[in-house]
Amino acid sequence: MLEIRRTAIALDEEELLELERVITDRDEKEALRFLKKAVYDKITRSQQGKLKSHLDTGGNPVERFIKDNNK
Repeated sequence: MLEIRRTAIALDEEELLELERVITDRDEKEALRFLKKAVYDKITRSQQGKLKSHLDTGGNPVERFIKDNNK
């Protein structure tokens, strides 16, 4: 799952030509394949090792639970 944050990717010349072809041909199957390969996979690779679980908030969860419930 991707981390939701602003991300930039670079497309090389071949990918730009492929993008232009997909748009010109209105090829939906190829468009989806292109998005997966040229966009989604690049973003996934850039975020590897940087993703955190929504459950990983740091600290001791027992202490945090006790503190939150003693208010």
